Order: sequence, then C-alpha cells, then structure tokens
Amino acid sequence: MENNPQTGGAAFALPGWPKKIGGVAVENPIWLAPLAGITFSSFRRFHRALGAGLVHTEMVSALGLIYKGRKTKELLYGFDDERPCALQLFGASAQDIANGAEIALTIRGFDALEVNMACPMPKVTKKGAGSKLMEFPDEAAAMMRALKSFGLPVWAKVRVMPRGSALSTADFCAKLFEAGADFVFVHGRTPAQRYEGTASREAVGEVASLFPGMIGGSGDCYAPEDFEDYLARGCAAVLAARGVLRDALLVPRTLKRLGAPVPEDFCSQTPEAQAGILLELGRNIYNTEGEPLALMIAKRMLGALFKGFAGAPKLRREGAMVRKWEDMEKLLTGRGLGESGAECGEAPNQEI
Repeated sequence: MENNPQTGGAAFALPGWPKKIGGVAVENPIWLAPLAGITFSSFRRFHRALGAGLVHTEMVSALGLIYKGRKTKELLYGFDDERPCALQLFGASAQDIANGAEIALTIRGFDALEVNMACPMPKVTKKGAGSKLMEFPDEAAAMMRALKSFGLPVWAKVRVMPRGSALSTADFCAKLFEAGADFVFVHGRTPAQRYEGTASREAVGEVASLFPGMIGGSGDCYAPEDFEDYLARGCAAVLAARGVLRDALLVPRTLKRLGAPVPEDFCSQTPEAQAGILLELGRNIYNTEGEPLALMIAKRMLGALFKGFAGAPKLRREGAMVRKWEDMEKLLTGRGLGESGAECGEAPNQEI
C-alpha cells in the first residue's frame, strides 16, 4: 500500500474538501470513534492511513489525569501523523474536566477537546459522568464553558434523550452550543438502551436538521450505506465505531463510495489482502504497545474478517488458540487463501 498503515498518513479528500467541521480542518467526514481499549495510538494511526478524516483517543478519565494515573496518561501518547486527533475526556464536574484537559495538553497537542456525555455503563454513570450528565444540563454546559479557555474547538458526545425528559435532545444540544460547544455528536440510543436495540437515525437526523453543520452521527455503522444515510440526514460527520472491528477496511470502502480517490488495494476483500492488513496493524501494535494488545486485536478482528472462503473456520479456530505473536504471524503468512469477490465499496461476504 502506498499510504502505509504502519506509518500513518493523510486521509483521502472527498471532492470539495478539505473543510472545517467543528473548528477542525478535515479531508472527509468519516471519523474514527473513541473505543475503550481499542483506539490507542497504533490503531489510530492505522485508520488515519486508511483514510479516516479524524481520530479519537480512548475515553480518558479527567480524575485519572489529576491523580497522576500512569495508565491514564498512557492513553494520551501518540504521534503527529495521527492528527487531527480529538481528546475525549470524562468526568463529573466542570472543574475536573478543565483540570484534566490542562494536564493532557502538557503531554501532547490535540485538535479538539471533547466531553463524553454518552457512555451509559454503570462504572461511569455512578460517578456522575458519561450519560448521567444528560440529567444535569447546567453542569454539562459549564464543562463547555470551562474548556473554551484553552483556545481549542470544544465538542461533546451525547445520546438521545428518553421520552418524558424535561429537555429534548435538541434542547440539551442547544444548551451546549449556547455555552460555547463547536460540535456535538449524537448517538441514536437513549442511555437506558445502552448498546441494545437499534440506533435511531431518525432522531439523530432531526437534531442535525436544527443545527446545520454542527451535529455528528453515531450508532450502528457497519456498511458504507450506513454512513451515507447519516450524511443524507444532515450529519456533518459520522463516527466509525464497532464496525471497524468487523471490517478493517470499512473506512476506505465508505470513502470510495462517497467519491474519494481510494486505491483498490485499500478496499480489497480477498483473504490475502485482509491477512496483509491485519499483519501490518498487528506488527505495529506489537512494536509500540506490546504483544498482549497485538494478539487481542488480531484475534478480535480475525473472527470478523475471515469468512466466506475455504478453510476460514479452521483459520479462525487456530487463531483463537494462538498465545504468541510470532505464531500469529506464521498463521497469517502461511496460508494459501482463496479469492473472495467483493469489490471496493461493496459489503464483504457475510457467510460464516
């Protein structure tokens, strides 16, 4: 690949781009979402090289930074070639968020500061953070005001308000914008849904129509058509989240469908190409973050990528049993894998 995922690289610009979205200059609207335990530096660089217009850190605890947590600080580490990169923080108070941001910016530069107001998991909400903030709009707005002092674009990620709430989703977003937010992602599920059911694109689109150019879409993007639908509903950008674990080439295939000049080898669904992509990513993680993470990502993606050709079930079973990266390399390089027929911009074979 000319734009080597091991070393990072520029995104593929769509016709008429780059543009500024939420105060950040980007070459396209397909962005890598923050994924806990996944979007560490090597993964971010990999997807920037595959074309993502912007990437996120993992969700970072403001209190963890304040209390000088080593593992929390490590979530911030990265390279300039992964930028533009947004830092996503979580916390329960505006003061904590501001203090955490100040510490983070002494470690490295970021292109936007974002507050997570969407995580529905109890270990986050019981501390008053994540989606719990949607019950406290004044504190959420105070966080936006506190971050404006750093001179960077200020973003938030929220969920759809449940029925019967005092504020609608649009009302909550309006309060954030009034407090200085430059961009807001809306995930199409309520906090109570967590990750069950289906994300409502209709609900996200309704908010996007009220705030043109200021809303990003999130939820259930597993095929290029899903991203295209969010954009058609008025979203200025769309997050690629769990879908990239099912299809390593989801971002470039989506960009190709949208009209970006994506090389064919960035979209190939042949088993050989998939194995090559997985090897490049795994080697980079092995060399940067270490063997345990390299194996975890490889095994997780192996089960999703290798389907629909002779020997795929056996390959997946053997991959699940691997305990050393050197053995994973042998497994992926020592296979005579057959051809798969999907073209760039099409969905991969879903046969198990």
